[in-house]
Amino acid sequence: MESMYGTLKLFFFSLILFLSSCSQIKYTSSENIPTYFAPKKHHSRKASHSGVRRFYLWGLVPPQHTVDVDNELQNDGLISAARIEIREYQEFMDVFWTYVTLGLYKPVRYEIKGYGVKE
Repeated sequence: MESMYGTLKLFFFSLILFLSSCSQIKYTSSENIPTYFAPKKHHSRKASHSGVRRFYLWGLVPPQHTVDVDNELQNDGLISAARIEIREYQEFMDVFWTYVTLGLYKPVRYEIKGYGVKE
């Protein structure tokens, strides 16, 4: 009976930890270049950037990653960006490793697309 009580306690602790943890990527602007989510005139040059952020311990470490959207698009040569789209996703192997490690390791991929004016 004691063994069952300990197992049940461990199960509920794990469940609470699993349900309370999360991974978060915060997308910000450092205002290096003008950025707009709506379309703008003369913003016809397409640019995109992909990246990956890695989370550990059910998304608790680090509690948050920050991605500067305008810096990423500026690195692609834009001096102004409009019609910005951000997509977060996991590929098959990312999901596989998340499940195999029981959430101890979770990679999250992102893609930033936009149209802009190049230098």
